[in-house]
Amino acid sequence: MSEGLSPTELQEFYDRYAPGMYRRALALLEREADAWDAVQEAFIRIIQGGAAFRREARPMTWIYRVTTNVSLNMLRSRALRDVAPEEGGSEPEVDTLAPVECRDFLLKLSRDLDERGLTVAALYYVDGLSQEEIAQVLGLSRKTIVREVKHIVTLAQAIGEPRRPKGAEE
Repeated sequence: MSEGLSPTELQEFYDRYAPGMYRRALALLEREADAWDAVQEAFIRIIQGGAAFRREARPMTWIYRVTTNVSLNMLRSRALRDVAPEEGGSEPEVDTLAPVECRDFLLKLSRDLDERGLTVAALYYVDGLSQEEIAQVLGLSRKTIVREVKHIVTLAQAIGEPRRPKGAEE
């Protein structure tokens, strides 16, 4: 892993970013155990992709994207198994990044979108990022994101688009 992340860097990343990764995963997954599983899976991916890590990328952007993708994949798997999230359990109230309606909306979208599409949908609907901000976070062109969002909005209209967060721009 000489080109990627050293063990010390991985430990520093974990110490610094695991709490935020956990909050992100919990907001999407709404289950503590699943959220910690997502954090662990995200760090496995970070270790495996260490050699590919672009040193010029902001670590939080990369880690955030990996955590979001892992969480969305877990949501997709849950949707495919038709397992409903636990209701009224002992899960804590969280100042969530993803209200229940957005999480349910992402579950519906997971049937028709690939991983990148789900990530764009989460950044657009859940986080309220503009298309320009999404392009920056994902390292894609704005033109690509505009096309992706247009496709997602068309799907969203077919299944009942949730409200965009206040202050969200196009």
